[in-house]
Amino acid sequence: MNELDLLKQVRNDVPDPDPLTLARARQRLLTTPPVRRRAPRPRVLVAASLALTLAGAFLAADVINHDNAPTPGTVADASSFLSDAAGLTTANPDAPLRPGQYRQTTIHTARIDTFGTTPSQRATIHTRIDRWNPSGKSTAYPTWVDEAFKVEFPSAEARLAARKQAPYLFVDQKPKFYLARLCGNETITSKGEKFPGHFCKPSWSSPTPDFLARQPRDPDRLLTALRNDTTGWRTGTLDPDERAFHNIADGLSTGLVPADLRAALYQAARKIPGIKLLDNVTTLDGRTGRAVGYEKNGYRSDLIISPSTGRMIGYRLVVTRDHPGKPTNNSAGNDYEVLRAGDISYETSTLTQTTTTPPPTK
Repeated sequence: MNELDLLKQVRNDVPDPDPLTLARARQRLLTTPPVRRRAPRPRVLVAASLALTLAGAFLAADVINHDNAPTPGTVADASSFLSDAAGLTTANPDAPLRPGQYRQTTIHTARIDTFGTTPSQRATIHTRIDRWNPSGKSTAYPTWVDEAFKVEFPSAEARLAARKQAPYLFVDQKPKFYLARLCGNETITSKGEKFPGHFCKPSWSSPTPDFLARQPRDPDRLLTALRNDTTGWRTGTLDPDERAFHNIADGLSTGLVPADLRAALYQAARKIPGIKLLDNVTTLDGRTGRAVGYEKNGYRSDLIISPSTGRMIGYRLVVTRDHPGKPTNNSAGNDYEVLRAGDISYETSTLTQTTTTPPPTK
């Protein structure tokens, strides 16, 4: 047996091709492909007289490649993603609560608390909030708060320094139960303690059923309302687009917004200039979503949205430059000047589910 005999036996164990498959392959091979026309590259126009025209058509020149594919991390990507999230939300409306059911929202927050003058002198404080929304239009929500249930330090040295400089970080705070009354005069704890209510005026961060019901579902009208609404915490200090994005994040973080309004909020967010679609993000409770970000004054606010359900599952406030100064829309610790680009100064995860298990009473 020579080399030619061996070559003839190569792939003898491979079966003959299926006749239908072979015929299709021959047809594709013998068919002349259509002539493809190459899309022209957008020209770079620098004339000052065309500046306004280019600004109005930025999607065509700035965020689209020469082959018409969106460039990653652009407004075009974010707009498409939010449109898909709105479609998923519309296609999967919330089932109404039956008597005896609750909509339980679990919110896990983490924020940086700085206690020195260097970036290493910091701690991350975790808090968990559970709220039970009963069926009907109740404005009294049983709420369970486990404040500072976990405190993390970047190093053993930071923990040791905190023992002297920030002893409050080591105080064991017991979970508390509240009956939070929206737009009431007081909030009552399980022990009958009373203190002034924090939610006397409904807003996106503290919405009542009536507040949500009267919001427009048309995206353009809704965006105008979001830009003009200054009832939330510190929103009066923001510019209109930043205020609108912040109000959207606040509302979706509560877990109280009905599906039709959630879809409208996504459609409104699409119209905010400067939003970007970012990479996959893992939330505090371990779920994965895509982030849609809006950057302003050294911070970027990220909505974290599940691509499979269309629900917002978390939020982040990310530092985008060193020493950003005090943020206008979220708590980020005591000394903002020690923050560095890349720090997540504030973060939440939000999980909403239907349950028949009643809330605790203490």
